[in-house]
Amino acid sequence: MEISKTLRPGDMGTRRHLEQYGEQLICVRYRIDKIAQKRYTTIELVVDEKPYIATKTDIFAWVKINYDEFEARQKLKTAGAKWLIEEKVWIVHYDTAKKLGLKKRIIKTTTTKYNQI
Repeated sequence: MEISKTLRPGDMGTRRHLEQYGEQLICVRYRIDKIAQKRYTTIELVVDEKPYIATKTDIFAWVKINYDEFEARQKLKTAGAKWLIEEKVWIVHYDTAKKLGLKKRIIKTTTTKYNQI
């Protein structure tokens, strides 16, 4: 099945679902099954809401390594760290930075992944 259209609450075609589900409605999707030659209407709803508390695996560290520190830089590369050109720092999971013995080199922590920066 492929999604042919996604509508947000308030868009044309969502009124009756919005009346039925109200603030719980996230979106309405139209899916097409070409083999069965059918169109399905699906909805996405909020069914539960809880506070979010970041876990240690969600925390990333900005690690400052000097250009001539080849060994430390290689450790970070091997661990999957990403180089942020503009900030001139490496970003890696906080726990990984600690395991590599780079805790003193951490200049900032964040819950944002590097592909979201």
